Amino acid sequence: MMKKTSDPLCEQLTAAQPHEYGRLWDEARQQGYTYFRNFLEALRDQLKLADEDQLPQTYALLAKAREAFPAPGEISPSWTYIWDEMAHLLDCKKEAMAHIPPADREGEWQIIMDNPYTNESIVCYPGLSFLEAAYLYGYFRPGLKRNEYIRMQKIVSMFEYTGSSR
Repeated sequence: MMKKTSDPLCEQLTAAQPHEYGRLWDEARQQGYTYFRNFLEALRDQLKLADEDQLPQTYALLAKAREAFPAPGEISPSWTYIWDEMAHLLDCKKEAMAHIPPADREGEWQIIMDNPYTNESIVCYPGLSFLEAAYLYGYFRPGLKRNEYIRMQKIVSMFEYTGSSR
């Protein structure tokens, strides 16, 4: 079952028939940036939480959004390719899920990114659930530059010390 959202535009799109898409697109353009950004955030939340069973519904909702809102770049130029970006993210998340069997997904995960041929810092996102890590893998993987790598890994053993632990 897909996550319920409180975003009105997302709820309207989910229930809408193709003949209603024009009205939804007109409303989105009239309401403007914040209204549509809230819709995109609700859609991203669904992409984050989707597991294998929910992927077909998530792909269908994304296809519906692409059809109903054909030119989001008219609202903000940064959204010109948002549907392609979200579809690629979902493809990468699907790939990550295909590599890790469901029985091995419990526990803490992290994403690490690095380019060993530069002196830039390693980037690490620790303390993630499997679905959060798969989402971030899908989010960052398309933007990797030459020689950069992304690693999604499960934390098996760890300990933590903070300055306030004295």
